[in-house]
Amino acid sequence: MVRREGIARERIDDREVVSAITHRVVTRLSHDELDILLNETVFMEEKRLRGTKDPGDAEYLAMLREVRSRLARASQRDLENLMRRVVETYAGEIHGHFDANTYASATKVLPKGLALLLKRQKPWKLLTQGMRGLTLADRIVTSGAIETFDRLVEKGTVVLVPTHLSNMDSPVVGFALHQNNLPPMIYGAGINLFTNWLLSYFMDHLGAYKVDRAKKHRLYKECLKEYSQYSIERRWHSLFFPGGTRSRSGRVETHLKKGLMGTGLAAYQENLRAGRENPRVWFIPCTINYRLVLEAETLVEDSLAEEGKARYIITDDEFSRPDKVLNFVRKMAAMDSSVEVFFGEPLDPFGNQVDENGDSLDPQGRPFDPAGYVTRDGEVIADTQRDFVYTNRLSEAIGAAFLRDNVLFETHVFAAVMHRMLSLVRPGLDLYRRLLLGPEDRSFSTLQVDAEIDHLMGALRALRDDGKVRLNRALATGSAQDIRHAAIGQLGLVHSVAAVRDRGDGTILLEEPKLALYYANRLEGYPLPPPLPLGGAS
Repeated sequence: MVRREGIARERIDDREVVSAITHRVVTRLSHDELDILLNETVFMEEKRLRGTKDPGDAEYLAMLREVRSRLARASQRDLENLMRRVVETYAGEIHGHFDANTYASATKVLPKGLALLLKRQKPWKLLTQGMRGLTLADRIVTSGAIETFDRLVEKGTVVLVPTHLSNMDSPVVGFALHQNNLPPMIYGAGINLFTNWLLSYFMDHLGAYKVDRAKKHRLYKECLKEYSQYSIERRWHSLFFPGGTRSRSGRVETHLKKGLMGTGLAAYQENLRAGRENPRVWFIPCTINYRLVLEAETLVEDSLAEEGKARYIITDDEFSRPDKVLNFVRKMAAMDSSVEVFFGEPLDPFGNQVDENGDSLDPQGRPFDPAGYVTRDGEVIADTQRDFVYTNRLSEAIGAAFLRDNVLFETHVFAAVMHRMLSLVRPGLDLYRRLLLGPEDRSFSTLQVDAEIDHLMGALRALRDDGKVRLNRALATGSAQDIRHAAIGQLGLVHSVAAVRDRGDGTILLEEPKLALYYANRLEGYPLPPPLPLGGAS
């Protein structure tokens, strides 16, 4: 059964949604310099799509060029009509087509057949390949403030804000919601993921709306923000990744994008202004934690590369290889608790903690009505600068929750140990030069490695006891030898090159330092002691 909450509460008229988004954007921007705004749109899109051979892109560009040709002689009404034409195109592209029946069917099929959604081949070919026992969903462990989450979806609108490491994140968090009888949520998905026809069909009907991150001009961004605000106002529980794209470095995201985050505050104010029932909006931070990440090799290369600072979408990573995806899913399904999803304590749009009843709490833990932040004498007061400050506070609170609720695995700790030891080999070298050191500088005795594991785990367990990080079960109780054996085995499972190798002669080789760095970076942001001197355990 589908829980009839959020977007599943009502039948959605797609034409009505597109029309509403178009009207709202045009109305809000009508006092801007529309000729400049439209000209910027055409210029940036022509530059982006220069040389394209895609028929759909060509038709889209033809429409934009026609708009530009009419700008010079357009009246204000003409400009609004031209903008309406462009905005309607974007709104139609962005809007998903949630269908409760498709959702009900998919939640029965997905746990046993995730690979069907990820393969480019037709389903009947896959059915002959023997996928019996492929149950990645059985390896997804959920914990955290689930009861509070369950109560809040009945009292207002919930915005789930997870960390983002992999293209697996959307189906993984979908499993987690379904496992806990939480309602379906709408979520933004990169438009590049819709190139797989079967995955596209399910995503389009399970609440996904399309986000084209290659469109960087203001008009498109305004359409995205308006869609998010409109959805929250309609009490469609939403999910978006505040880090933007997948974490290239593997670090926990702390510098978050505030554009969509601010739509929760805007929707709350509009709900108050309109006197709507259940006007409250809450944000629930969520960490999605993996032992292994399929795309790690490509992501860390992109992070380290100079041009990685400018690249925004990777279309040729491991996730685009169906054979690699299926192999990854099979191996992850064989691991115990290979993915952990933690739902954090809720926050209001101002960054305040929220209790199980949905009440905002002051620093002393006392409940209060947050409407006073944005109203005066019962009237909502518009103040852009004030709202910017509030959204910054929310961003900082979510970033702090990400670090606090981050779940570490053996792979993270062991990779960090190897890089901590590597940093001592040539102390004067920067990171990029250390990555180029030869095998003789990247080899350490097992005794040294185990001593550093014990040293690091002492600090991490103290942080865990203080509520500043989470450790998976094996880390919480395992010995240095247990952690080392497990991590070496796991890091050699799914990547083309093993990150670390036991040479069998009492030494451990950091074989692929860039790949190990990706996993080691999960410990960035925590107050950790310096590594032990290399000679201390020999």
